[in-house]
Amino acid sequence: MSLQLPPDSPRAGLRKSGGLALLCAALLCACGGGGSDGSADVATSLDTATTYAANASELGADAGTALDAAVLATQVVTATQASATAAPGGLAQALAAPPQPAVNVVVPCPSGGTAVLTISGGTPSSQINGSFDAGEVYQLTFAHCKASTAAATLDGALSLTVQSASATAQTLALSATALAATLPNGSVSLTGNAAWAQTTTTDANGATATSSQFTSPSLAVATLFNARSGGFTLSSVDLTRTVTSLAGVQQSNTLRGTHTLAATLAGAAVTFTVSTQGSISYSVAGQPVSGSWTLTLPHTLVGVTVSGANVVITVDDGKDGTIDRTVSLPLGTFLSSVG
Repeated sequence: MSLQLPPDSPRAGLRKSGGLALLCAALLCACGGGGSDGSADVATSLDTATTYAANASELGADAGTALDAAVLATQVVTATQASATAAPGGLAQALAAPPQPAVNVVVPCPSGGTAVLTISGGTPSSQINGSFDAGEVYQLTFAHCKASTAAATLDGALSLTVQSASATAQTLALSATALAATLPNGSVSLTGNAAWAQTTTTDANGATATSSQFTSPSLAVATLFNARSGGFTLSSVDLTRTVTSLAGVQQSNTLRGTHTLAATLAGAAVTFTVSTQGSISYSVAGQPVSGSWTLTLPHTLVGVTVSGANVVITVDDGKDGTIDRTVSLPLGTFLSSVG
């Protein structure tokens, strides 16, 4: 037999208020109150936002730089091997004799290191002409290979399939296995598949603009920055890197597009989307110079704007259009959070 309390009983009122408190607590948890972004609280600290933003500014750009360097090295190594095949009688003599395709041939790289090259597909004559042709497949293993003094040093393996090629455009399918690029600000190692397309234009002043777009469903990226090793996954990648050069000297380097970054950062697993706002300019050393990004987290928007030696980071908790926190810091301090 249960005791029914009168509605105006103090104990009945306490029971009602306790139930209301429990309901409010449940609603607060459901709405995301009490921790960091992605957990029970929508608040993201400025230190955490800075770590996210610094890695967002570098990972996509460095992955694009590494793939561009690997494609360039493949082209240079292929041309070097073709020259060796044609000597001393020239290409005509080489074509007149039974073509000897490259199979596990060790080729020196122009600025140091070596590459082991195997070419298949295409035709016997196209395999030794020193350039990409549709249908050809290139397998390379790099060992401290540099295609030029300004290029990244490469190690690891790359498989490259030529889908189309002309004097000003080419589309390739790439598959990287621990493809490591040593860059001025650190190193990245890529494992995964990517589609890569490049176009080249030259203006009336002789300046050459080379735009390389790479897309990938998923790339595993191991890094070494600031004496720290890290592991990241880039997914839904659609980035375009454009380098403008004059007389072989780089004049500008920009990046635009989107990717999703997943990693353990600031002590927690996190996944967020990175979108450039227009194009981001980078220095020859690969550091951001100017431009803006937006990082979209489950409950927070992080804005990043780089202007010269200064970086401004904003945090919008709840993604309601209201900036909750802002910090301005030197570029060097910002980049020290990479990795």
